[in-house]
Amino acid sequence: MQVYAGLASPRASDLTMGGDGVRPVHGVRTRMDSPRTRGRSAPWLPLLALTLIAASSPLAAQEAEPLSVDAWGVPVRPVVAIGEIVGINVFTWSMNYYVRDEDFAVVYPKTWWNNISNGFEYDGNLFATNMIDHPYHGSTYFNASRSNGIGFWGSVPLTLAGSLMWECCGERHPMAFNDVVNTTLGGIALGEALYRSSSAVLSNEATGAGRAGREIAGFFMNPLRGFNRIISGRMFSVAPNPVDPNDRTPDFFRFSLDAGYRGVNPDSETRDDVTGGFFRFRMDFGSPFDGRRRGAFDVFEFDMTMYAGDQNVFGALAVRGNLLTRDLKRGGSSEHVWAIVQSHESDDNSAYQFGDQNIGLRVESLWKLGAASSVVTRIQGGAILFGTLDSALQPAGDLPSSWNLRPFDYTTGLDGRIEAEAHLGRFVGGATWRSSWMTSVNHNSLNGGSADHWVHQGRLSANFRIGRSLGLGGDFRVWLRNSNYSIGLFEDVQETVPEIRIFGTWVIVPGRDGASPTVF
Repeated sequence: MQVYAGLASPRASDLTMGGDGVRPVHGVRTRMDSPRTRGRSAPWLPLLALTLIAASSPLAAQEAEPLSVDAWGVPVRPVVAIGEIVGINVFTWSMNYYVRDEDFAVVYPKTWWNNISNGFEYDGNLFATNMIDHPYHGSTYFNASRSNGIGFWGSVPLTLAGSLMWECCGERHPMAFNDVVNTTLGGIALGEALYRSSSAVLSNEATGAGRAGREIAGFFMNPLRGFNRIISGRMFSVAPNPVDPNDRTPDFFRFSLDAGYRGVNPDSETRDDVTGGFFRFRMDFGSPFDGRRRGAFDVFEFDMTMYAGDQNVFGALAVRGNLLTRDLKRGGSSEHVWAIVQSHESDDNSAYQFGDQNIGLRVESLWKLGAASSVVTRIQGGAILFGTLDSALQPAGDLPSSWNLRPFDYTTGLDGRIEAEAHLGRFVGGATWRSSWMTSVNHNSLNGGSADHWVHQGRLSANFRIGRSLGLGGDFRVWLRNSNYSIGLFEDVQETVPEIRIFGTWVIVPGRDGASPTVF
């Protein structure tokens, strides 16, 4: 598991689930075989990393002619990208070792070999650590590659390599399989979304205060890209923008801001009611029905919600991007496409915790009802490559003292979803239903045995535009869960969690390159 400076703070409740029970993880002092001072005498990781960084720095690589340049004119430099990925891990390790003074950061070749020899386990980190922190950290690996001229697919193995390097060499804890998956897959999805979003903000041709504002915004959206624009001088120089405008802003680009009140009322005695405010940001980048772009993440959705009065401020995050999009029918009163979609999704609240890395096949249709009216439908089926669900273990009696109960079920499974969104003049309505089957993969005889879960999620929404881009809306959501455990000492769990939201909304569709925007 990674420990990130400035993100989730370590908590004693974080646990690692190994085959022999529970192990303390980051933020918890551990009884290691080496004293704290031993690590200070042999800082192998930073010395090795500094050597690699020096060898791969832009100065060291400047005599090597790049193989090509990307759409932004950035030379393709894989060696520099690798050096920066190593540097990210060194920086994270240094914060843990020198600033936070953590025992788990005492690493040297013996600990690396022990980690490799012992193989992978499943940890019990906080849900936010697994589903928010790790994907964000993976996005920095991904964008170290993307901002050095490497394309989407070329950045995938480098993201995996960065995650494996950390699990092996960045800490003394056993390597966590769930961390590798979430860091890599979540990092790819979140990383490309951040890269595309920063591309929509940046302009090589802008000057003056406008240029400064774009560069600052782009840096905060994508720090690794901003860093590389600084050290290369591209942040301060005027140059042509990409020839294809879709490399900056797609044909269709819509974002919305919702702010309002939510109430959650679980029917379970073990769950708390929640009331409070929320803030939701959603961005639709590209349309499968517009334009000619059909590559990875030319079309994606970014959806983030922040909760007030709940257990975690960063409550929900979803990134869904088309890896491939192809036409089924173009033109006429209806249009249809199919797409392979990669998703990273998580929802962390007091009523439930659910997240997954998903890949699915989607059929999307546009039904044209008139000049200002249309309906979009989506039908999708896919595989949950890796899922996370709070285990909700409820003992029916006394348990053996040797048992250590897992806080989460890490799972694989299948799911399907149906969505519809209607635009009827000033009215926008939507309906969604998703059903998921998930089976645990981190079970053993000492932590509750195997489990199977059926999870259903439904949503009805309505929004009425009252101005050019303002509206009032509400939606009703429901979470249904049926969990069955193989060991009779645990009760099966059935939960129903309804939720109501009332909110104001601002929706805008910016025009490309300063053109007049449209709404909804």
